[in-house]
Order: sequence, then structure tokens, then C-alpha cells
Amino acid sequence: MAATDLNTAPPDFVGVGVQRAGTSWWFQLLLDHPDILAPLQKPKKELHFFGRFSSMPMGDEDVERYHGLFPQRSGGAITGEWTPRYMYDFWTPRLIRRAAPDAKLLVLLRDPIERFRSGVPHQTEFAPKRGDAAINADAALRGCYAAQLRRLYAYFDAEQVLVLQYERCALEPLEQYARTLRFLGVRDDHEPDGVGELRGRTRAADKEPLWPDLQQDLRDTLEPDVRELRAMVPDLDLSLWPNFAHLAAANSVAEGT
Repeated sequence: MAATDLNTAPPDFVGVGVQRAGTSWWFQLLLDHPDILAPLQKPKKELHFFGRFSSMPMGDEDVERYHGLFPQRSGGAITGEWTPRYMYDFWTPRLIRRAAPDAKLLVLLRDPIERFRSGVPHQTEFAPKRGDAAINADAALRGCYAAQLRRLYAYFDAEQVLVLQYERCALEPLEQYARTLRFLGVRDDHEPDGVGELRGRTRAADKEPLWPDLQQDLRDTLEPDVRELRAMVPDLDLSLWPNFAHLAAANSVAEGT
């Protein structure tokens, strides 16, 4: 049976970002919920469906094929996928809007410099021929979250997008999990197995300490984006991002004056 014969409905939600921010862990917790169904295609999490359309147009038959990757639902069940680079690829938000205009979007963010430290060894393993300079530049750009959110908001209302913070999810997993379920429109009283156990491939052992000049250059490069992000996501707790906690302190002082 062809994939398009199985279902012609778009996914109910799409996780769009970001790489090395706990998305595998969070998606597995979502799939633990009895009303949330996995995609039909393996791997269950990252479909990477829209990547090819940077070099070719997406036709109506492609949209139908995307819909066919998800199971039929009934009784309030929902389904979706999570490909962390969707938010990063500039052409993808418009295509998601076309293929799944009513989908709710999930974004999971992490301190961008810590994300950089985890992303570099990840990319080095999977694309070793790219070279250090290209990998490092790409890893830094992936941390420009505000710019990526602006692209999403050009095609989706802010109410369709839930921005989560990895550090808060790690500190308050049940509270943030229930918040995610409410956003998705399923019952929020489910407590998944292993909610406090981080899943996915950890890069802790592979992370190299950043020398002071590089760390300062990263902070100087990313700080304007983090400031804009804080304005876009008011409940972002910058005190949980070690490399930008000074912004939270400065903001507290300004509010107290």
C-alpha cells in the first residue's frame, strides 16, 4: 500500500528546532502519551522531509506524500514529527505553512554557546570533510534563535508556536511536559516513564573547553540575537543560560530602578 493511501491529513504538530537541545528526549516523552502517535516512517522522529526542496519545487503530490507519512487518528489522538533543522533552513517555514497550515509548532532552545559546544562534535562526526571553519561557522549560526523565530512568525501566528527552554525542561520536567501537552490539546495528567532521564546521544564526553577568545567572540556575536529573543519570548529565563546570565541580571536591575 502506498504511503498516500494511508492518510491524507497533515500532522497536528511539527517540532522545528533546535539541534542538540534535548529534542529527542522531549519527543520520546510525547510519544509516551497514549493520545500521541508516532509517524509511520522510520526514523520516527526526524523525517527531514523538506530538505530536498531547497533545490527543487514542492508539488501538490509531495504535500500528499508528506501527509501520508502520518497515521490515521480518531478519538482525540494526534500525531506529528520533530526535525530540529526545520527552523534553521530558511526555505522550510513557508513549506510547512503550505503542507500543514494548522499544525502547532514546537521549539526547544538551549544556551546557544552550550549548544555550539555540543553541535560541533556532532557535525564533525557526521560531516568530517566539511572542515573545522565551516562546521564552527554553521554551529554558531544555528544559535541565532531570534532570526529563526522571525522566519517562523512570518508564516505562523505566535499562538501556534510554543517555545520551550531545555534548561527549564531539565529542572521542571513534569511542569514543562504538562505545559506542552496543554498546548497540543491533549490531556495533561499523563506522567511518562523516565521523565527525568535525558534521552538522545549525549556529547558531554566530546565537548572541548572553549578558549577565552573564541568564547568571547561567540558571546559578542550571539548577544544581540539573545537580547532580541528575550523580547520575543518574555518568559525566557536567561539566568539558566550561563553564558548570558549577565543579561538577566542587568534586566533585573533595570526593572528595579
